[in-house]
Amino acid sequence: MNFNLMEIDPLFIFLGVILAALGLSLAIYGLLRLIRGGDRVADRLDTYVAPDRAVEGGAEGRPIIAPEIRGSLLNRTIGTWFKTILNFLGRFTPQSMVLDLEHKLTVAGRPGNFSAGSFFALRLLLLFGGLLFAYLVLRDAESINLNSMIFSLLVILFAWFIPVAWLNNRMRARQDEIQRGLPDALDMLSVCASAGLGFDQSLQKISEYWDTVLGHELKRTTEEMEMGVSRAVALRHLADRTDIEELTQFVAILIQAERIGMSYANVLHSQAEQMRVLRQLRSREIANKLPAKMMLPLVIFIFPAMLIVILGPAIPTILNAF
Repeated sequence: MNFNLMEIDPLFIFLGVILAALGLSLAIYGLLRLIRGGDRVADRLDTYVAPDRAVEGGAEGRPIIAPEIRGSLLNRTIGTWFKTILNFLGRFTPQSMVLDLEHKLTVAGRPGNFSAGSFFALRLLLLFGGLLFAYLVLRDAESINLNSMIFSLLVILFAWFIPVAWLNNRMRARQDEIQRGLPDALDMLSVCASAGLGFDQSLQKISEYWDTVLGHELKRTTEEMEMGVSRAVALRHLADRTDIEELTQFVAILIQAERIGMSYANVLHSQAEQMRVLRQLRSREIANKLPAKMMLPLVIFIFPAMLIVILGPAIPTILNAF
């Protein structure tokens, strides 16, 4: 039986080269981890027998679950391999993109526990899938024409930019939720300050009983202050994590009030009133934009139907006249 390399489908050659390169890269990565990983047995023992887990089942009587058996079978098998591939490909993330991606992921609430490297690796995998799909479309086409080339290009661009669009959408949704809850949070802070609580205690009370995105961010701020971070630095971290103009201005005013020794209660009262006014102005702005946004659906869907209903009965008469 003669074996002719020219008779093999180029698609199988392409996939074979990609899989071989990926397998070789994973093998090298695993070998480096094995060499530099230190005593893996000791690390695994620390997972099960830690000094602060001397009591069997932990301090709260819960069993200690190993990472390998936590979660579903799909997450423990395919999910682990997928994360390994993302971590490996994430090493090729350009340094110029790392800070920007980390900031966007932080503002979006770290969806999927993505790091900058793993998110860029996900984009690379989707780009590879788009290229493969475009190759299949062009290979099966009888003749490569302009329509097939444009369709393939759109698929590739969609695969590359859809993660960015998804991340930007998560950012906007999270920022909108925080922005809507900010006036209520300032009202609660103002009430707590009027009741005699300090600013730190007011933040802690709100974060304990407010199960929202802003409440979680305030809880993280209080935890940072409990760990020894100064109030000004913790508040700046809050402004950086949310990237909302109103909250950034509020943090700047609080830091300035702390420096000059102003009363927190007066600052919170004035800021709460200002936030309520801003919320009313924002609601009016959204209401004023609605007519312009309604115009496109009216032109596309409503007006053609109205023209058909109005002019439809007259069309046979007009045709008979000519």
